[in-house]
Amino acid sequence: MEESLWTREGELFTRGPGAYKIPGFSDIPQEFNVSMLRHDSSGNTISWKHLRSIQSSKGIGEPPLFLGSTVFFALREAVRAAREMNGVGESLVLDAPATPEKLRLAIGDEFVRRTAVAPRNGEANFFVRIEE
Repeated sequence: MEESLWTREGELFTRGPGAYKIPGFSDIPQEFNVSMLRHDSSGNTISWKHLRSIQSSKGIGEPPLFLGSTVFFALREAVRAAREMNGVGESLVLDAPATPEKLRLAIGDEFVRRTAVAPRNGEANFFVRIEE
C-alpha cells in the first residue's frame, strides 16, 4: 500500500512512480533467515504442539488481506523492540502504510533526535497526508 501525499491546492502529488521508491531486485536480501516464534511479547513460551497442521494453515488458503497485515504487525513489533533498545518511553503510534520514512522516524534513536526539525511559527507542511 502506497502513501498518498496531496499538495495544499488539492492535487495528488504521488501520482506516478517518480514520486515514490519502487522495490527492485537489489532490495531482496542475499541471505534471509526465518525462525518460528518461540516466546510471546511477555516472555512466555509458545507451544505449537496442539496444532494438527503446519502453523494452523488452511488447505484452501487464508484471505490475502489478513496475510498482508502480518507484515505490518511484524514491522510494528520490530520498531517497538528498537525503541526499547534506544530508551524511547513514549507509546508507539504507527499508522499504515508503514513507509520506510515512518519506520525510521518511529525508532526514535539518537540520529533521529539530532536531525529533528521543529517548524517555525507560521510554517506549514508542503504536503497533506490523509491517514484517518
